[in-house]
Amino acid sequence: MMEMILCFRKAIGVVKDQTSISIAKVSGNIARDVEVLIVKATGHDNEPPEEKYTREILNLTFYSSSYVNACICTLSKRLSKTHDWIVALKVLMLIHRLLDDGEPGFGEEMIHMNRNRTRVLNMSDFHDEVHSNSWEHSGFVKTYALYLTRKLEFMSFDQNIANNSSNFEKVLERLHHLLRVLDRVLSCRPTGDAKSTRIVLIALHLVLKESFRVYDDAYEMIEVLLQGFSEMEYDIGVKAFDQFVYAAKMSDELVVFYNWCEDIGVARSSEFPNVQKITDEILGSLETFLSERKIVYDNGKIDEIKAVPLPPPESHNPPPPAAMSTEDLLNLKDDANGRLQVVSREDPFEASLRVLPPLYMWEQYG
Repeated sequence: MMEMILCFRKAIGVVKDQTSISIAKVSGNIARDVEVLIVKATGHDNEPPEEKYTREILNLTFYSSSYVNACICTLSKRLSKTHDWIVALKVLMLIHRLLDDGEPGFGEEMIHMNRNRTRVLNMSDFHDEVHSNSWEHSGFVKTYALYLTRKLEFMSFDQNIANNSSNFEKVLERLHHLLRVLDRVLSCRPTGDAKSTRIVLIALHLVLKESFRVYDDAYEMIEVLLQGFSEMEYDIGVKAFDQFVYAAKMSDELVVFYNWCEDIGVARSSEFPNVQKITDEILGSLETFLSERKIVYDNGKIDEIKAVPLPPPESHNPPPPAAMSTEDLLNLKDDANGRLQVVSREDPFEASLRVLPPLYMWEQYG
């Protein structure tokens, strides 16, 4: 009986899609083309959004601001009304693509709406009523929406503050936002049946690829802070140390997450970054340095501070990937324009440690 009800609901979903398309076609809306395309791209069928529809939407939103507004309105309405996790996930995937590849006005309008509490991506009350045993898929939809919300917050931050590497407070704030984005990346790990569902893994692939860029940005911020650690005011140094502790924990969790993603074939091994571990020895030396600096500051003898050489970080080298049948699940292709490449470069951690002035000696934590 339950199976019959679910099949009936799915059939109704398909009919709703056709009805929405028909209504949009005959409406007097100037941007009815984009409405039709959104319905086609986010249908109830268990397939990812077709690239041709996504491309057409991207082209139309580049055409004029009226298409951008109509696009956001249609996506918001579809997301708020659906009780099908497939439709919800496809809408989120489309929003993700528009934020990354679309007209800048789309992201700006989404940021504006997010600031004004018109939260298009608020999926906290979402629940699926179409599929049985779908709570894991619904859970992924919610965490994906939270990730995109954090992405919008970071985009807003980057719009409103210049990345000035000479200002440690700005660098610290940017690192803080980057680490929060990575935290949301980690929460997107699907569970149960969702981790073997093709459309879920394709959405995860979007998040995963973006996390590589976010990690690289965070890595550069850490490099800047390490280079200037001995020059910071004491209170800024304490804040930097707290971020290093958080980043050290994050690097351990990222390694586990990336290894899992590699094992199930979400991305190719060549795409993954070489995650650097901030070791206990590094944290210990920084903490000792801060303790000494506090004493010196308290005594009013700032000029007597000596610097500390730090031990090199440990590098997490991922193991060679095993052959996984799930790679076909994502239909990954060797597209030179669509793959992230690992760029060989000098380890910035080691480079940053070498430029630290030799201030004072310390005993390495064993």
